[in-house]
Formats: sequence, C-alpha cells, structure tokens
Amino acid sequence: MGDLVKGLLEPIAKRWSAVMGGPLLLFWLAGALVVLWMRGSGTHPCRAPKFPAGVPCTIATQRPLGPIVLTAAATAIVVMSAWALSASAGFALEVLAGRWGTSRIALAYTRHRMARHHARRSDLAPRRQTPPAGLNGENLDAWNSQNGWRATRRRAAYARYPRVSDPQHLLPTTIGNALVSVSAEARRTYGLDLAVCWDPFVKALETPTRDELTAAATRVFARVQGLVCAAAAALWAIVVPGVLPRLLWVATCALLVWGAHRSLRAGVDAYCRHVTGLFAVHRIRLYRALGFTPPATAQDEESCGTTLSAVLSRSLPTGSPPVPYVWASSGDSAT
Repeated sequence: MGDLVKGLLEPIAKRWSAVMGGPLLLFWLAGALVVLWMRGSGTHPCRAPKFPAGVPCTIATQRPLGPIVLTAAATAIVVMSAWALSASAGFALEVLAGRWGTSRIALAYTRHRMARHHARRSDLAPRRQTPPAGLNGENLDAWNSQNGWRATRRRAAYARYPRVSDPQHLLPTTIGNALVSVSAEARRTYGLDLAVCWDPFVKALETPTRDELTAAATRVFARVQGLVCAAAAALWAIVVPGVLPRLLWVATCALLVWGAHRSLRAGVDAYCRHVTGLFAVHRIRLYRALGFTPPATAQDEESCGTTLSAVLSRSLPTGSPPVPYVWASSGDSAT
C-alpha cells in the first residue's frame, strides 16, 4: 500500500524545478541571517572574535583564488542540498502518509491514529441532518442555507476516505487516506486496480493532459519539500544566541511546519480531485491503448475494469473465457 501511495505521485512529478527552489533558498538565507546576527557588533564578520565561520573567512583572504573557491564551495553545498532534498521527498511523503515501521511505539501510535480516523469516517458518513427543534419560517431557511455549506465540506472530507466495504485499509494520516481513497474509488467505480493500471494510464494520456498531471504532482512534492525545509530550519536554533531567542526561533519554525502541513494537505486533496476527474474523462484511453474493448454500458464498467486489471497483473483465473484484443490501426487516434 505504501508503494502505491508514493507511486501515485513520484514517477510523474518533476523532482526539482523553480517551484521547489524557494523553500531551500529561504532555508539557507535564514541560516545566513542567524550567523550574521551572532556577530553582535557592526564590525566585519570576519573580524569578530570567535566567529564560527572562521574557515570561510580564512579562505576568502587567499586572493585571488580564495573567493572563487569559496563561491564554488557555497554553490556546491546548495546544489548538493537540493539533490538531497529532492531525493528525500518521496520518503518524506511516505512518512507523512503513515509509513512508520513496526516497532511497538510505531504500532501503538498507528493504532491510536487509525482509531481516530475510523471515528471520523463514521462521523462523516452521509446521513440526513435534522434541524434543531423549534426552527421554522425564516430561521429554518437560514439553517438550511448554512447547513448546506457544512454538508458540502463533510461530503468532500468523506470522499477522501476509503469506504468500509473497500479492500483498502485506512491509513493513520489524512494525507495517506486521501491518496488511498483515489485507488479505492477507481476500483469501486471502474474496477481498475491502480497498482497495475496507473503507469499505463499515465502513458496513454495526451501530452497536454499529462503535463497538467505532472504539474499537479510537482506542486505536491514542492509542498513536501517546503515542509521538510521548515522542519530543518529549526536546526539553526543551535547557533541562535540566548535561551529566549532560541525558543522563539523554534516556535516560529513549528508554526511554519504547521502551516506547511496544512498547505500540503490542501495540495494532496486538490491532486486527488484532479486524478479522479482524469479517470472519469480519460479512462477510455487506457482500454484502447492496451487493446481492450471499452465497456459498452455503465453496468459493464466494473467487470471490464476488473478483467483489464487481472490481465495486467497476470492473474486471470484458470479456465476463464478468452479475452480478445482489439488493436487500433496505425491511422486511428486514441481519442
């Protein structure tokens, strides 16, 4: 399940782009400001006593090569940190989705979080909302108007959970459940198993549509990297002078992490809606690209999708009827 959660995003996202450069640059800028703050006086940083950046200052004085080497080293540090941040984004997304290991502490916390999501899913389940007793006339109309907004939010939140009848299990985080809900809805509505259908589906999309999907996935990974940078910025507290300023710095970083996590949840929700819409509109491309006859009626949708998934996973039952291929001619379009 964890591979599927990450796989819905990672293979198609641009792991590094200009969108992702902002958080990393802010991270290094924050560190530079803290280091300059430490020098206290208005003297040149390299002349301040016991300045922690003595090595760069020594290199900078070795002219003419010193400043060039120092600039190259700083550039290399930024580039390598960008590579490390990009490489860790997939793992960070898995952790945020609920991949916490099998230790006793991890299992206990997972059990606690899953119980909360079970309760929340039950609370969000569609049910008729009864107005309070005694409301009538204009008050009842006003209640129905406001309750419509609340009902819409509840339906949207419930859509980001797999159903009780789905084979997919709940995950311990909101982000994980949102991504799993896409897979659960595709199987429940169209019979498609995204574990085997996702890559062929992406390849069957037209270039503009695939570019939109790539942009949506990249935005999610950019927010993951922003969250990682916000959390890592707390490490600069080591060089912040004074206990109170250090606590304020950590508190500020915690607030940034909270905001980045909220932004990531909104980004994942938007991405899930985007993917759900793509399957609603473009799933016929998957059938035609793989040489299968698309379902002729809505009632045939689930059985056709189940057959296609079984063929891709090489799990057709022994003795099942032959599944014919209908290959498009070279002159036919995939539309």
